[in-house]
Amino acid sequence: MESDKKNWTLGEVALLSRQTSQINKKYEYLMTSRYICIREATEGQRGILLKVLGKTAREDIIMQGGRPFCKDDKFEGLYSDTYYSFRFPSVEELKEVLDILKSDEALLKVFEEAGMHINPVSTFWVSDTASRLFFLKKPQYYDASLGQLVATSDNETHYRLTIAYFYKSQIFW
Repeated sequence: MESDKKNWTLGEVALLSRQTSQINKKYEYLMTSRYICIREATEGQRGILLKVLGKTAREDIIMQGGRPFCKDDKFEGLYSDTYYSFRFPSVEELKEVLDILKSDEALLKVFEEAGMHINPVSTFWVSDTASRLFFLKKPQYYDASLGQLVATSDNETHYRLTIAYFYKSQIFW
């Protein structure tokens, strides 16, 4: 069952309308399309929506505003183009999501049925970065089987997820 309301139940597919958040003149974060509810909102706790974007290679990630960015969508303007990326989760957000997925086999089946394969003991890109110098940041990934954050090399591919939160008819990301 798919829904476009703003209060979802566990395992429900959420259809989110397109929203963007500007990073700079040419780059924006994007939230749109199908997410799956992995935690319902309760009094005092926001609900979680998860979208699995598949596996992404390191070469497809650039840095914008000090954070990892993928060119997921593009708007061709008259004078310049605007690029859109789904936001990468932080390590803390990712760990919370993986804990939920590891403890619920039925939820993993919902993702399979929705065409969003995910292995919760794999590796995942995160928004946390590594750097030797302030301006030379590199993307990192989280290895769920080791429980560690790892600096990446050039030829690696890892899962990419994006997360949205909801509470009392409002969506946060």
